[in-house]
Amino acid sequence: MTTIERSALPGGVSGVRFHFMLTHEEIEQVRMRLEETVKGRIKPRRIRAIDVNSSQHWQPPLHIEVGRRCAHLEKDAPVEEVLAIFESTAFMVCTQSRGVDTPLPYYFSREDVRRVVYADEPAD
Repeated sequence: MTTIERSALPGGVSGVRFHFMLTHEEIEQVRMRLEETVKGRIKPRRIRAIDVNSSQHWQPPLHIEVGRRCAHLEKDAPVEEVLAIFESTAFMVCTQSRGVDTPLPYYFSREDVRRVVYADEPAD
């Protein structure tokens, strides 16, 4: 389950917080808004998780998975729950504060992403 403020999405109720997974339609809304922001195509295939071995020396290897909390998404960033992961020229990790409430997700370069698990693949 994921926490998100409904007011961040069209038709939301300001100040009310719900505990739920993003629907397919809500993920698509976020994807389309990010496409406008980055001025590029974002692949529509849903990603469940990525493994990152960053070239940033301060950042440990990460397993980033939708619906799970993750630390070290960026230097000094808080621990946040991942709501969606998108693939474009880079991988974009969306949390409530980064990518959903604002069109600025966490970015991970393709070179740093070692493994991608798509939502339609069986879990390990």
